Amino acid sequence: MGGIDRLISNALLFEIKKKMDLELLHKVERELFLEHGMSIKLSIEHFQKFTSVLKKNSSLDVSKFERDCLDKIIRIKESNEKYFVTIINPILSDSILELFGEYDSRCIITTLLDKEYTIPQILKESKAPKTSGYRKIENMMINGLIVETGKVLSESKKISKLQCVFQEINLDIKKGKTVVNGIIPKKIMEESSSVKSILRTLE
Repeated sequence: MGGIDRLISNALLFEIKKKMDLELLHKVERELFLEHGMSIKLSIEHFQKFTSVLKKNSSLDVSKFERDCLDKIIRIKESNEKYFVTIINPILSDSILELFGEYDSRCIITTLLDKEYTIPQILKESKAPKTSGYRKIENMMINGLIVETGKVLSESKKISKLQCVFQEINLDIKKGKTVVNGIIPKKIMEESSSVKSILRTLE
């Protein structure tokens, strides 16, 4: 799991379940549990496992199936070592908008748009309250908007460096519709197992 996998996992799972035949869905769920000890939901964050099980248990063109599902969620274009993305899934767009509506969360996100920091550094730079700031950072990590990019040594302990998956982000809000446009760095995007079928078409 890495990159934007966790960010889009819930939306991608919804599209997969909507598009997949019920009998095949149950078969894939069973095989994922038997082979990897994981639910289909968890497998979306470890997408190569989902893909391998689907290939073994269906005659689908798996790459096309994946692209069709992803096309309902995200559009990706590559230029100058960066990926320009548009999130078109309304639930995912609204969840990102909701985070930007809260002042401290917005400060945390903007602090991490093009920099990597440890949690103490994030709280210092963003001026977010310590107790609620920790909680908000954890929530954004759970939802995939912030990812771990490495470890640093601090007082003889290794602690995580974090970064927002977006380098730039723009919220296009119209009546009844929110579209998120952004730039995702090459390193973060190419760590994402769930969008490899799209990235291959851009090469």
